[in-house]
Amino acid sequence: MARTWVVAADAARARIFESEKRSGASMQERETWVNPELRLPAQELVTDEPGRGGGASGERHAIDPSADLKEVEAERFARELAQWLERARQRGQFDYLLVAAEPHFLGQLRHRMGGALRATITHEIDKDLCRLERPDQVRKHLPDFLY
Repeated sequence: MARTWVVAADAARARIFESEKRSGASMQERETWVNPELRLPAQELVTDEPGRGGGASGERHAIDPSADLKEVEAERFARELAQWLERARQRGQFDYLLVAAEPHFLGQLRHRMGGALRATITHEIDKDLCRLERPDQVRKHLPDFLY
């Protein structure tokens, strides 16, 4: 029987659901990954005073590093999630993969996936579903058939 994993993710959290039925009936949550760094307010990621930059007119202003740090942290999380999914694929833990992610994070995740992992993807949904409470709520946003 084919196993399908559904990944619902954003830069702060990823949830893995599993279904052994093409219809996605009785889909169950298998794993939850949390990126604790992105759950912190941006200012808590930075411990030093902001750097100073100069504009073309010679005026100086503070540089906000928090946006860049959040982006770097999101890319790290995407890389780790993609590597974990690749190892699971190699172990034969799933046959098909469906990815539903916040649009920007979906692009980051897609960029980190190798060709063999991408070949298992049956659907991509550019929507953040990881905050939905129950598997049946996530299932309502997925295609009629998972593969």
